Amino acid sequence: MANSERTSPHLAVELIRMAIEMASCEKTMRTAIAEVVSPFSLSENSFFVLVLCQQNLDRPLSQSKLAKTVGLSPAQLSNLVEQLRQDGWMEASRDERDRRRQYWTLTEDGHRRLDAILPKFHEAWQFDQLPVDPRTLLEGFRQLVALLGDSARGKALASSVPPVTSHAA
Repeated sequence: MANSERTSPHLAVELIRMAIEMASCEKTMRTAIAEVVSPFSLSENSFFVLVLCQQNLDRPLSQSKLAKTVGLSPAQLSNLVEQLRQDGWMEASRDERDRRRQYWTLTEDGHRRLDAILPKFHEAWQFDQLPVDPRTLLEGFRQLVALLGDSARGKALASSVPPVTSHAA
């Protein structure tokens, strides 16, 4: 793309329209997620934290990384993970080199409970009736995010969030 095309007002307007449409899509998706997870006494943000912890089995996520990825303040996330801990979904561990740093993982019960929730999305959202494979959309979105980068943090978000897969049978 030529430099003049990159900065044209028309392209800027198109990108702004895309951001508006993506925000609308996020609201719709969060509402749909809330419908699926609310019977399990979870908020969307609680569910996001659980899924992120489930997807990072090789290395626990720090509390600050969870807050940043989910888009919550450290205080909001602290309250959220403490509630999940009390409910038996998660457990914390401290970094041996820096005791201020706390890491979160799912408990065995948390894994079982989350594995019971994930299939509910397939039932509720009828993925087989979509005109496009959701994985294709997700990959396209990741590529777009990588291209645009995350201007607030100066790096692509796609590289910091792993793909979501279910461990449910």
